[in-house]
Amino acid sequence: MDSGAHEPRRSLERRLATAIGITATAALVEVVGSVLSGSLALLTDAGHVGTDAFALGLSLAALRLSVRPHTPRFSFGYHRVEVLAALANAVLLVAAAVYLGVLAYGRFLNPTPVESGVMLFVALAGFGANLTMLGLLRSWVRVNIGARGAFLHAYGDTLGSASVVVAAVLIQATGIVLLDALISSFILGLIVISAARLLRDTASIVLEAAPAGLSSRDVAEAIRTVPGVQGVHDLHIWSMTSGLLVLTGHILVTGDATVQGAARIVDEVDARLRERFGIVHATLQVDSAQENIIPAGELTRKPPET
Repeated sequence: MDSGAHEPRRSLERRLATAIGITATAALVEVVGSVLSGSLALLTDAGHVGTDAFALGLSLAALRLSVRPHTPRFSFGYHRVEVLAALANAVLLVAAAVYLGVLAYGRFLNPTPVESGVMLFVALAGFGANLTMLGLLRSWVRVNIGARGAFLHAYGDTLGSASVVVAAVLIQATGIVLLDALISSFILGLIVISAARLLRDTASIVLEAAPAGLSSRDVAEAIRTVPGVQGVHDLHIWSMTSGLLVLTGHILVTGDATVQGAARIVDEVDARLRERFGIVHATLQVDSAQENIIPAGELTRKPPET
């Protein structure tokens, strides 16, 4: 493959690397700002942004690992490394949420003074950094699923930073320092939601569940509409990793189908799976039988409950 074919991937890698640098710097600045201002909201947002910097790193690592060739031992390549890293990220998010939750509870019991001017300056810097990341990744959202996840992380960070800015302005205007703890609790909610979604998605991939929003029955019916296909059975669909769907199954053709005819049918099924469902890795076994031996309708009919 020539260098021109690799250029889009390299462009995305550069954007992700830049976003990681911006995110890590923003998290560090917010930690320093939290120490100087006494703001727990800044520290909580730093935890949110810092874990998302790790998530961006996962997206970049997955993008680079996805192009490595498979080996006899790792026949699917290294795509599942992304799943392991996502699980580690979810655990990190939960640990951060627990630690910051304890700190927030303490602040509710004993509110402490906050330097709202420093808090506002640092929060504005973080907000600007997050807006920059959104601009970097926006054009890739519909092109690459890893970039889509990174964009959603950046969107959540932007929402968190905006809430800290609002809290700093309100503290300056009203002097109510309890607002700092309230905003930190809001950002903790964002962290918990991110962790729950990540754990859910990771568990679905590990358990080889059918991808969300993809019905096995719809896939089977789409296969049956291919000319020459009489039925479908033993259909299995799962995610190897985010964005890489795998399918195995049996398709029934008439007993008089030739080898060339069966190959043509398989090619048409593969094309339909790619175009309609985004399934690029399909393994299909062709079974042949006369319709009066195995009625095609029986193969996709829901079995009776026992």
